[in-house]
Amino acid sequence: MPPITELRQKLQKQLGDAVSQVSSGFMETTSVLTAAGVTGEALKKLDRLFKTWMQSHQALAGQIDPLLDLYEKLEKQFEQLQEEKRRLEVLYASGILFSSETEMKSLLGKAIDVVIKELQADAGFIVLVDEQQQIDAIFARNMNPEDHPEARELSTSVIRQTLSAARPSGIPGAEAFLNQTRADASLWEKTSIIRLGIKSVLCVPLMSPGGVLGAVYLDRRDSANPFGQRDLFFLLSFARQIVQGLEISREISLLENKLLREAQMKFADLRREFPCPEIIGSGRRLFETLLLASKVAPSNVSVIILGENGSGKELLARAIHQNSRRAGKPFVAINCSAIPADLLESELFGYEAGAFTGATRPKPGKMETADGGTLFLDEIGELNLNLQAKLLRVLQNGEIERLGSVTPRKIDLRIIAATNQNITAMIRAGKFREDLYYRLKVVEITTPPLRDRKEDIAELAEHFLKKHAQEKTPREITDEALEILENYSWPGNIRELENVILRAIVLAKSSKIEASDLPPELISAETAAVPPIPPGKLLDEAEMEFRRRYILRTLKQTASKSEAAKVLGVNRTHFYRMLAQLGIEDDTPR
Repeated sequence: MPPITELRQKLQKQLGDAVSQVSSGFMETTSVLTAAGVTGEALKKLDRLFKTWMQSHQALAGQIDPLLDLYEKLEKQFEQLQEEKRRLEVLYASGILFSSETEMKSLLGKAIDVVIKELQADAGFIVLVDEQQQIDAIFARNMNPEDHPEARELSTSVIRQTLSAARPSGIPGAEAFLNQTRADASLWEKTSIIRLGIKSVLCVPLMSPGGVLGAVYLDRRDSANPFGQRDLFFLLSFARQIVQGLEISREISLLENKLLREAQMKFADLRREFPCPEIIGSGRRLFETLLLASKVAPSNVSVIILGENGSGKELLARAIHQNSRRAGKPFVAINCSAIPADLLESELFGYEAGAFTGATRPKPGKMETADGGTLFLDEIGELNLNLQAKLLRVLQNGEIERLGSVTPRKIDLRIIAATNQNITAMIRAGKFREDLYYRLKVVEITTPPLRDRKEDIAELAEHFLKKHAQEKTPREITDEALEILENYSWPGNIRELENVILRAIVLAKSSKIEASDLPPELISAETAAVPPIPPGKLLDEAEMEFRRRYILRTLKQTASKSEAAKVLGVNRTHFYRMLAQLGIEDDTPR
């Protein structure tokens, strides 16, 4: 029994008991007064008092039922609001999920599962159509249209009506939909519908700016629970989330297909297609990074660049901008970690005169400055949660508000973000908004650290020697010094390499950079244990020295000689014999 019904019965019983008790009390009092010889006006007053109480009681009882009815109505409205809130949370979570799912089949499979569960449908499917509005793909749950011709007949009729009208269609149950959502009434009379036991159907189109992409179809078999207006409104909103996910998935799919078709492109061809003279190198890892960047550049999608400090994230962002349709517009870079949090908001969004002490005149922010072009947010992981929420609004609505202003301003910019932090871990720790991350991470590019680009070190070193040359003829670098550079791990990446070259140019005693001109930390115990092969050796001697060098390096990187033998692909007995021949002692440090 509902709580409100129990409360109503309880109050009615209490009021009835009160009437009974008060009536008995008045009767006993009258009897006592009569026996005591009290008559006339006193008894009349007592009688009028009783009648007054009864009238008040009846008036009170008459007010209780309307109050309880109002309480019951408000309780139902509150439950409906709670349900709406829950559905909005589902829509919000679905939007994040669909934006992060780049594989279309997986996206639509998750979508139909969520919507069937949320709307308590018995069966349903999502169809996609081609340019001729012919069904191209079906993602079904709890019903296979191929195995149920009657279901296919019904669903096809409803879907065709939905696609042709580009608006929702449905077969109402006990409650009728609005006129614009009614399907052909003859569908309801079909024997196939009766045989399937379908009592209510709802179908909405998947609308994109370019046209109809498909439709979402659901049905229920319970006549007591037909689809209603709230279900329709939820499904329309849910369909928009699906469309957004589909558009992202298709754009990424096009990018990936282009990558696959041109996987064999030579680096020179890539350089011609994607000019970026400031990015130096020709190795495989850099090629993969630039190849992805070249496919992303012409589009307008947001990009997040991951990579260690000094690995060239801003250079890559500039290259993407310079090769985009926004190349003639501003490229504005801001380092989120270099500006105090209380000043960063005004730097990004600008402010009006009087917005705060010292704001004597209005000033546009970096976002307005970048209007029409690209805004590069370096170290975006340093943004506080308040600014993250404001940035999310910019990405969603394309609007900003200056500090001290209540008037939104439309802006058109592309945002490229970069960070050296683990954003996923920050999301788990509650330090970074998950929805903002997925808005930024339409395409994710990772700049490789310099330790993974050993083949580019010689080219980079030559570039920096020319860049910082103090004479007309740039200095050269010896093979020994270059080998030390290539063996170093470079925790500071390209920025550290440039500083090392600049230091060597200043300290070099001749026209060539020698090993002795390099910083002491580069010539470490590791380098000493595996020295460069000096020139002037016979081929056999150089080969022997190389073997020794390589085996020493492998021993230092493994836990035991057995593991080193396995890594080198050598029989363990033969490996121990090689160690003896090369003079590598048993106590070689590892």
